[in-house]
Amino acid sequence: MVNALPVLLITAGIYTMVVVSIERVRCVLPARGQHVSMPNTRSIGKRGTIIALAVIWVLAVILAVPTAVNFDVGVAHDTNNTNHTRLVCHSTWNSFQTSINSLFLLVVSYILPMAVLYVNYGRLAAYLWKQGRTVAAASVQPPAIDAGSQNTSRAGPSAATLTSRSTMRTIKMLGAVSILFLVSWAPYFTIMTIEVICFCLIKSIQ
Repeated sequence: MVNALPVLLITAGIYTMVVVSIERVRCVLPARGQHVSMPNTRSIGKRGTIIALAVIWVLAVILAVPTAVNFDVGVAHDTNNTNHTRLVCHSTWNSFQTSINSLFLLVVSYILPMAVLYVNYGRLAAYLWKQGRTVAAASVQPPAIDAGSQNTSRAGPSAATLTSRSTMRTIKMLGAVSILFLVSWAPYFTIMTIEVICFCLIKSIQ
C-alpha cells in the first residue's frame, strides 16, 4: 500500500491542476465566434467542480490499484545469521509486467497531464500578452483638454488594464505552482523511466 500512495497522490494532484487550467481557459479565453470572454457563463460552477474532483479521485484510486497489488510483504532470511528473519516489501510481478505498469503510469499520470497543462497555460499566456498589447495601444491617447480651464489631465489606468494585470498575476502563480509540482515529482518518474530502459536493454542483450 505504501508504494501505491505516491501514485494516488500524484495522479490526484496533477489532474486537479489540469481541471484548474481548463477552468482558467474557459473563464479567460472567449468562446469561438466571440470576442469577449464570459466567465459567468463558461465556468464549470460548484456542481461541476465537485463532480470533477470525484472523478479525479476515482481515477487516482483505479490507477493506484495495480501498484498496490504488485507489492507485498514477505519474510527474508538473514544471510549472516539464519536465526533471524526480517520483513521486506517485494514485487510479486515479473520484470516485464512491472515495466509495463511503470510505463503506463509515466504516460497517464505525468506526461499526458503535463502536456495539457503546458498547452493550456501557453494559450492563456499568449492571449493575455496579446490583450495587454491591445490595451496598452488603446490607452495611449492625447491628453484630454478641458474647454473651460484649458488644463490637461491624463486618464488613469482603465478597468480593462487592471483586470488584465490581475488575471496575468493569477495565471503566473498557477503556472509556477504547476511547474514546481512537476519538477518535484520528476525524480520519481525518472526512476520509473530508468527501470523501463534497463529492462529493455537487458532483454535486447539476451
